[in-house]
Amino acid sequence: DLIKRSQTAIYENRKIRELVLENNDLKCALAEHQEAMEFIMTKYRAQMAAFMTINKEQPEIVPDNNEKVLQKYIDGMSRLVVKSSDWIKQDEECDLQMQKEMAKLRYENKYLQRCLKIGRAAGSIDPPPDS
Repeated sequence: DLIKRSQTAIYENRKIRELVLENNDLKCALAEHQEAMEFIMTKYRAQMAAFMTINKEQPEIVPDNNEKVLQKYIDGMSRLVVKSSDWIKQDEECDLQMQKEMAKLRYENKYLQRCLKIGRAAGSIDPPPDS
């Protein structure tokens, strides 16, 4: 049992040393990465400062046809709204016409069923073959 404990302790010590070495390697890699990032950010900040300086020196250019383009889009949207309204109106009229037609067909169907019932009751019309 003592031998097993000593072997376990030796194994654990070896693993701890490996972890310490790996930890040191990771610390070095992290330090290098941080230095590289700091270098990149320094260059980026310098470029952005130069860009902002150049941008401030140049006057802002606004296209003179902005209002024309905007008006063109507004006109197009207005036409689209008018057409959409027309299409909605046509669709509603079509729905109303179909509802009227369905009501007419239902009425005719009920009338014909009553006529058929009367004819069968009077014996002038044979019952359907499946009854």
